[in-house]
Amino acid sequence: MAVRAYADNSLEASVATTFDVLSWEMELAAARCIMLDAAIGDMMKVIPEDEQNRFVETMHTVDLLSQQLTSLSAFARSMSGNVAEEASAQVGPALSDITLSALADRMSAALGGVAKGIYDHDQAGDLDLF
Repeated sequence: MAVRAYADNSLEASVATTFDVLSWEMELAAARCIMLDAAIGDMMKVIPEDEQNRFVETMHTVDLLSQQLTSLSAFARSMSGNVAEEASAQVGPALSDITLSALADRMSAALGGVAKGIYDHDQAGDLDLF
């Protein structure tokens, strides 16, 4: 894995590693879609019958999103295995464009940067949701 950190806080990583990290994050997002789909399914049991059609459509949309993320993850993982290891790219500027702090921190650490210790579990306090 070719990873280089620079003094100006930019980060360079192999394209293969970058695709692999991106794939893992898409898999995580797809798993969260499955959790959302389950929560919507649970809500179906308690909402009035005349409102259920709207939630069925939402469940189908969440399922489609999960499938799309899983497919994109498979594509990125395949690309990771097909890119020459010596190919690298500056990833620092792209990471700085990510507005979710925990996601940016997780990806930076996975790409060889220094982790800031920002977590996105229930008690994390990361409020970059909107």
